[in-house]
Amino acid sequence: MRIKKLIKAMEEKNIDYTIIGPTSNMFYFTQFSDEQMERPLLLIVGRNESYFVAPKIYEEQLSKTDIEIKTYDDGEDPYTKIKIPKGSSLSIDDQLWSVFLINIINKVSPSNILPASKLISKLRAIKEEEEIERMKKGLDIAEKSFLEFLDKIKEGKTECELAKELKDIFYDIGADNVSFEPILTSGSNTSMPHLRCTDRKVKNGDVVIADFGVKYHGYSTDTTRVISIGKPTAEVLHVYNIVKDAQASAEDALKEMTGKEIDSLARNVITAKSFGKYFIHRTGHGIGIDVHEEPYISQDYSEKIVNNMTFTIEPGIYLPGKFGIRIEDMVVMKDKVRVMNSLEKEIFIV
Repeated sequence: MRIKKLIKAMEEKNIDYTIIGPTSNMFYFTQFSDEQMERPLLLIVGRNESYFVAPKIYEEQLSKTDIEIKTYDDGEDPYTKIKIPKGSSLSIDDQLWSVFLINIINKVSPSNILPASKLISKLRAIKEEEEIERMKKGLDIAEKSFLEFLDKIKEGKTECELAKELKDIFYDIGADNVSFEPILTSGSNTSMPHLRCTDRKVKNGDVVIADFGVKYHGYSTDTTRVISIGKPTAEVLHVYNIVKDAQASAEDALKEMTGKEIDSLARNVITAKSFGKYFIHRTGHGIGIDVHEEPYISQDYSEKIVNNMTFTIEPGIYLPGKFGIRIEDMVVMKDKVRVMNSLEKEIFIV
């Protein structure tokens, strides 16, 4: 069914073939993926046929997909297995390695090349109920892990030691993998939104940001909560409550609002409190197989947010050299935004 939707999109864009690498796109269409290596592993989708071009070592695994497999042996030219007429119009997986892309171009001499995201992103943005359920189960694992992790936070431990402990709990409770390396920062490091962790030791009075996610049955989660080592200061509480109000405003969004409009719901709250210049990123991003995918909750995304789109709401305020605050939930759009998280949104004091 998903491949049929892709073929329909190809016809609308006048694309003859789509070439997909072992990326999240391959997983979306086949439930199979692997890391890219020096031997090409490709899914070729034409208007009248679909097949894999793959090293012989993948034949048994791919046989479970019910898609034709054209295998090649070591030393054999894999590109002879690609049966695409010269001059065809192609869409090619955005994440396919450039060495494969060059060889495909040299073989096919395409009349036109389109990034496959132009066809696939919109298909993936609207989730099936099974996809939503996988993310909910992943969230349950991530949140239980976080609550268990709180007991591990002690003065004198480094951020990276804590990040590793959180990851270990994910696996113990049932995660397949992490969806990204946890962002675990403390004190003044929290004003840098994408700093992962350092050897800084946490101490009493610190704000700690934990931004974390797991992979479960191919799907990602992404959540951020704020922790305080001891009682938070009045300034931290003041900023925290502004961010919390901004998130609540965006989480009141209705179906058919645009990503830009939802972003404004959060941004206007923060701006009204004179912290607008410290909200330095978009309000959210789509999430599914990839931790970042369409739709985007930002000022440059004017598409409507429709039923069964899943995304994050994560406003933040970052005061350089002092501290940062971010609160992040995963949500699904129904008649209005429905929050998928269960964790409370107060500061967790340890």
